[in-house]
Amino acid sequence: MQFQKPEGWFGSVAGKLMAAVGTEKHEWTISLLNVEKEDNVLEIGFGPGIAIQRLTQIVQDGKIIGVDYSEKMLKQASKRNKKAIQNGVVELIQADVHQLPSFDFSFDKVYSVNSIPFWKEPAEALKGIRKVMKDGGIIAITVQPFAKGVTMDTAKETGENVMNDMKAAGFADIRLELKQMKPAPAVCVLGVNKKYG
Repeated sequence: MQFQKPEGWFGSVAGKLMAAVGTEKHEWTISLLNVEKEDNVLEIGFGPGIAIQRLTQIVQDGKIIGVDYSEKMLKQASKRNKKAIQNGVVELIQADVHQLPSFDFSFDKVYSVNSIPFWKEPAEALKGIRKVMKDGGIIAITVQPFAKGVTMDTAKETGENVMNDMKAAGFADIRLELKQMKPAPAVCVLGVNKKYG
């Protein structure tokens, strides 16, 4: 449960662990999104905020919003991104993916790393995410399965499940990327929000 909604002392430890082992997954996900300096970017499940910190080096004329429903992660990520928050580049919000807040603008890029396994209804959540995206906006959902004996085939199977949820949510041009990592391979599923055909 600590990786789903980190709380208390164990939540702090979980956050530090995520920060220590999550960098490669986040770097890879961001690289696949081809984030531009003027993009508005949304991260679902920002955890300790390491990917948002990385994004602040790219996004200069856009906005980076993070949503996570753990108060502990909100505190850790806010501390890590204090300057960018003060400068108005980053905004972090405590919220559930199934009840996203309303925003004053639409997103060019949306991503989530190791968060979708905890979503109650992934396809429904993805439909909600589509509503806050621009036409032509790109989403990337990355998962690194942590079960014992995970292989590239396991990661691919995980990705195919995400692809099915994306199709059900109405995303187009869906593709799957795989990457060998430690301690297990990771999969990233990308899709395009095509509202008008």
